[in-house]
Amino acid sequence: MWSNTDGCCGLHADCEKGLRILRDESLYYNDEELDAYRGIPAEDYTDAQRAEIREVFETLMPQEVSDWVCAMYARGIELPADIREEAMLLLGDKQ
Repeated sequence: MWSNTDGCCGLHADCEKGLRILRDESLYYNDEELDAYRGIPAEDYTDAQRAEIREVFETLMPQEVSDWVCAMYARGIELPADIREEAMLLLGDKQ
């Protein structure tokens, strides 16, 4: 999950990392299986859970990454550090 230490608190229309913060659940991704990870700290994921999140991440089009990351945040699903870093790199390339 994006937290204050990551620079995204969820209180602004846009965070300083270039992510749009979702105020509603208007975006839908076919990844409802990830809801099982709501509230689990990213460092507690098993290898299989990280692989499942990565599988969804790798199906995204580049233009979907920002919204997907925000949707995960809004749903209370923390991203594993490696996926979070890759997402930030992709978003940095778009700026």
